Amino acid sequence: MEHNKVQDLRETNAWSIAELARKAGLAPQTVSKMEKGVKTAKNSKLKVAKALGVQFDDLFSE
Repeated sequence: MEHNKVQDLRETNAWSIAELARKAGLAPQTVSKMEKGVKTAKNSKLKVAKALGVQFDDLFSE
C-alpha cells in the first residue's frame, strides 16, 4: 500500500514526518494522512515523491 512506501522511504532517510513535510512544502498533517492511507491530493503526492527523490509512479499507484 502506498502509505507504507512513503513511511518506509521517510524512515530510510531518518526523517521525521515534520522534516519530510518541510522538504515537500506541505503540512505535517498531510504527510501523516498520506502514510495512513487517507486520500490526499495528487499535487501533494507529487511533492512528496520529489522530496524523497523517487518517481511518482514508483511511490504511488493511482
